[in-house]
Parts: sequence; C-alpha cells; structure tokens
Amino acid sequence: MRILHVTYSLASDQGGPTMVTTRVAAAQAGLGHEVTILTRASKGKETELPAIEGSRRVRIERVAGKGGIAGKISKVLGNDVSPKLRELVAAHDVVHVHNIWDPILIHTVNEARRQKKPVVLSPHGILTRWALSEKRGKKALAMSLGWRRAIMNVSLMHALSSFEREELAAFGFQGPVVVVPNGVFLEEIDPLPAPGTFYQSHPELKGEPFVLFLSRLHPIKGLDILVDAFARVLKASGASSRLVIVGPDYGMETAVREQAAQLGISDRVHLTGPIFGRGKYDAMVDCACFCLPSGHEAFSVAIAEAMACRAAVVISPECHLPEAQEAGAGFVVERDASKLAAALEKILGDAAGAKAMGQRGRRLVEERFTWEKVAAALVNSYQSLM
Repeated sequence: MRILHVTYSLASDQGGPTMVTTRVAAAQAGLGHEVTILTRASKGKETELPAIEGSRRVRIERVAGKGGIAGKISKVLGNDVSPKLRELVAAHDVVHVHNIWDPILIHTVNEARRQKKPVVLSPHGILTRWALSEKRGKKALAMSLGWRRAIMNVSLMHALSSFEREELAAFGFQGPVVVVPNGVFLEEIDPLPAPGTFYQSHPELKGEPFVLFLSRLHPIKGLDILVDAFARVLKASGASSRLVIVGPDYGMETAVREQAAQLGISDRVHLTGPIFGRGKYDAMVDCACFCLPSGHEAFSVAIAEAMACRAAVVISPECHLPEAQEAGAGFVVERDASKLAAALEKILGDAAGAKAMGQRGRRLVEERFTWEKVAAALVNSYQSLM
C-alpha cells in the first residue's frame, strides 16, 4: 500500500504528533508499505526517524515556506503546499493527516476528496473538550472558518483511546472511528541502560530512591499535586527519597520551586530540564517509580516508555491507561495528594513488589503497545476504506 502522512512540522520541539508521525511511518515502511511524509520545512532541529530498518524506506518531502506577511498568506491559502500536495495525493492510496490547526489540514482534506482518495485524521487529543477550551475564542473562530467542515469530511478518525473516541462523538463527528493507541519501538529502548547510569550522572541524588516525573512542566500535568504528595511521602518515610522532575518549562518551573521551598523540601526536589534521546531511559531504569498525575492525556508515550524500562507507574485516571493497573504494572490513582502519596509510599516501601510491577509493565508493552502493532492496526483500518 502507498501511504502518505501529512503533518505541519517535524520540529523536535513540537511534541507528540511529530514523534508519532515518524514512528508510525517507519513501522509501516518496515511492514513493506511505500510511505511518504509531507511536512513544512522546520527552522530548527527535526525529529529524527527511529533507528530501525523501515526508516531507510521512508521518503520525506519538505515544503519551504516564505517569511513575512506574504508567507503567512501563502500558508493560509495553501499556495506553498498545494502543488506538491496534489502530486503526492495522486501517487498514494491513502492520506493520513496528523494534528489539525495548521491550514495544511484543510488543504489536504480538500485535495484528497477532489481526487477521491480516503483521508484519515489523527487529532492526537486536540479535539477533546479540555483541549478545545484552551484559547477557546481563537479555536472557535478557526472552526467557523473551515476547520470544522474539513474535520467532518475525513473518511476515518483515529482515536488513541476509548476516551478520545467519546470526545470525538461529543465534538459531533459521526463518521467511523478506529481506536489504536500509541506505542514504542523496543529497538530504540533496548538494550536498556545499565542500572546506576542516571545516578552516576546525577551524584546529587546520593543513590537514594527517586520518583520520576517526565513530561512538560505545564499546569495540566499535575505537578503541584505531585509535589504536595511527595512532601507527605517524605514526612511519612523520614526523608529517604527524592523527586526528579524532567521536562521543558511550560510555565510551572518557578511555581514548583516556590512550592517545594514553602513545603521545606527543596533539597529533595530536583529539576533537570528536558532530557532528550536515550538519556531519559537512564532515568526510567533507575527510578523507584514513574509518576504522571496528569489532568489530560490522549495517550502518554512516556508512560509506555517507562513500563518498557521496567519502571512501576503511578498515573491518574485522566491518563486513560487503565491497562497499567489491570496488568499489575502500577496504580491508577485519583488526582488527590493524599491518595497519590499513599500509592507512592506503597511502591517506595516495597522494592521487590515494585520490581515485579516493572516486569509486568514490560510484558504489557511487548504484548500491546509497540509501533509494529500500531502500524498493522492502522493499515487494516486503511484497507477498510478501499
């Protein structure tokens, strides 16, 4: 099958959709399909294709935009991308669009419909009620200017969880929806880093067990709840553990530092900034547990990566990964500091139990959350449209 993925950017600082696009494309190419990615040229560093055999067969077409007002007008009208888009849609059997807010979505849907090619949309959680409430006025205006019509005209919607499928129904989409989660390439993670690698590069931890948070430092991620919970853990355990916070600052770093100071635990809370590449696996292997009390996740690849690294996990119901607790890989806990603290205490106080959780989490990823399984499921959904 000839598959065209279209995304607004492959820039490494653009988060999940860019990473997902490259991984799905590589996995589908690895299954023997002809795969192309169409994207706007990035000004900064681009997300790299994974180091697997399929990546060599992925073709990337980049469209360079113009600067200034003329460039913005060209982008809205699609003049920068339309010639290449027409050519590529004609050369492929199915078109898969990632994310929604760039005008490239509208132009792709319109071109695919003109050429009578099926078009699939992965909104990556952006059409949930919470996501649409952020900058509500601006998004409502965009919807009225053509975005809603384009979204409603896709052939198939790709949801990451049953929760996102329900949110798409609430949005008003009445077409077919396929639920396929994100995944990981175990080839990118294995062999796992040697235990102690993260401790060696962070001697300030003094070899003590630590809870790991790895995500954007954004209010929705629940960092304030986690810091409060961790202070309770320290009070109960006699200050024998630490909290390591990894990720880029999206407006929470100062507040977290101030909160830790007010609670008197600044010496136990470590903010490293973002860690890219395999360095994050060092932290996941050495952590006592991985914790993400997020208020909204369509599907967190970081949780899957942590389980692949055999870390026990403590996550919120809003992470929409009940399989973690069902498989015995960790706890799904309400976003309440006392309840979160109780779950963390159980794991920190039972190293053998935490290790067993980690082993079960690894098996869960192997069985259900790899990019190869994701790619195959998406290809099956494409074939249903032919």
